[in-house]
Amino acid sequence: SPMTSSNNAPEKAQSETSSRRGTNKKYLAFLLLILLLLTALSLHQQTTMTRSLLPSLSDSVVQQSFSGQSTFGEADLIIQRSFEQSYAHILPCKKSSWKAMDSRIAIDCMQQTRDHIMSQNITVPWWFQTLLRDILAGGGGVYVPWHHFYTTKPPFHFCTVGKVATTEWRKVFCKLNAQDCVDDSSSCRRGCTWKTTQKMPAKAPWAVFVRDPLERLLSGFLDKCYNPRTRKNQGHCEPNVVFNPKKPLMNAKNKTYANLLDSLDIEGQEKAMFGAYVDVLPLKWNVHFVPQAMFCDLHRNIDKYDFVGNMGKDFYFDLDRMANQFGGQLPEILNSTFGYKDHVMSGNHENTGKQGSGHAMHTPAKVARFYTARTVRSALEYLSIDYVMLGLQVPEWARQMLKEESSTIK
Repeated sequence: SPMTSSNNAPEKAQSETSSRRGTNKKYLAFLLLILLLLTALSLHQQTTMTRSLLPSLSDSVVQQSFSGQSTFGEADLIIQRSFEQSYAHILPCKKSSWKAMDSRIAIDCMQQTRDHIMSQNITVPWWFQTLLRDILAGGGGVYVPWHHFYTTKPPFHFCTVGKVATTEWRKVFCKLNAQDCVDDSSSCRRGCTWKTTQKMPAKAPWAVFVRDPLERLLSGFLDKCYNPRTRKNQGHCEPNVVFNPKKPLMNAKNKTYANLLDSLDIEGQEKAMFGAYVDVLPLKWNVHFVPQAMFCDLHRNIDKYDFVGNMGKDFYFDLDRMANQFGGQLPEILNSTFGYKDHVMSGNHENTGKQGSGHAMHTPAKVARFYTARTVRSALEYLSIDYVMLGLQVPEWARQMLKEESSTIK
């Protein structure tokens, strides 16, 4: 009847409205699903594109660096995650930087990486952004000629890395090239030259020494930051606005920044002080703390080196191996500088460090005074490229420190 039809009309309209709403919700849910799938696909393609641009820093490299280890612990997970989020985005070089006397090629390649990351809006950790900024900046100290020493007596090239016995290696090459300063003193500075004036043989071998990154980091801190006078005189404990403000360093009101450490008594607070430094060091990367893999473009070329030594517990034995490999006057000069022969003859597998040096490493006692599990994690993150690309192993004391904290938390 007309009355019944009119009574059912609102119910029918309401039903149709509910049906449309249900359809709309399903449609919106479908669109949202499509959007999420497209986003995931886009992220996957971006990651794939970046990794395809960098075959030398692929997942296989990360896995290979840990392949010789019997266990895969927290330290390895930190290194792998950090590497994939940061250094794996470094682009390959179109031109080879190997044996290039000019560091311009390495600079241009790293600049391309920074430009690519910025133009593609690739998300990388903040400390990796500042690392690229600082090593490319004028005065960054990484891409400079004084990291390359060479001699003809015997003929070989050497990549020297900050905080890997650089002072001693300078002495070695001054002695190796001593005759150059006799023949032509104009090429020498204070009677010394690290680079021979003689023509180098085209096939002269290349050598380098590397060091555990965690111990190198602490050695740099002890050398450049721990002593207030050294902080003031050298200015290498950066950022100086925090650790060593000087008169030319003015704030917005044109007043000198206050020295935040002047009134602090840090005796017995070594862990807190070192932890504070590790937290802020990426605000301004100093050359003594930049990953070793950046020097001499080692992350691209270390597999081409004829000799790779490690400044670890077998340091003196590696010096002996180097002396035997290159010969000539090198054994005598290495021994006069490092005194390695007595250690080798006695079978002493302990690197006692430079005698009288406050920043020489005598682990594990010294690392226990300064490191905590938290600083170990941060350092492994910053320096992951050294473990991946230079084939270095995380020291057992660091693994143990992480295990002990984890067991305490549980």
